[in-house]
Formats: sequence, C-alpha cells, structure tokens
Amino acid sequence: MIVMINGAFGSGKTTVANRLIAEIPNCMLFDPEEVGYMLRNVIPENIKRKEERTNDFQDLE
Repeated sequence: MIVMINGAFGSGKTTVANRLIAEIPNCMLFDPEEVGYMLRNVIPENIKRKEERTNDFQDLE
C-alpha cells in the first residue's frame, strides 16, 4: 500500500505521516523534500537557473 499525503505548507502532513507510521506495521516514510535538499547541495550553482537559486521550496512555481 502507498499512502500519499499532499497539502499546503504547515498543514500537518508530516505529523499525520508520523502518526501513520506508528500505526501501520512495516511501513516507511519517503519525504521528497529531502531529495530536493540533496539535489540543491550536489548541483553546482553555475548550472542552476536563476529562479532555482533559492533555499526555500516555496519560492519555486
């Protein structure tokens, strides 16, 4: 089973996900924001587009 949780910033998605993990055996949390943070660290600044040179995902369209 895959459960996807979507919503606005600060709406409680992570809180709900962590509560689900406690209730569903053998499950894991995959947070795509963590992948985004990793990519921001490994992609050199000089090849990022101007609008991608931000540390806040809310700045992106």
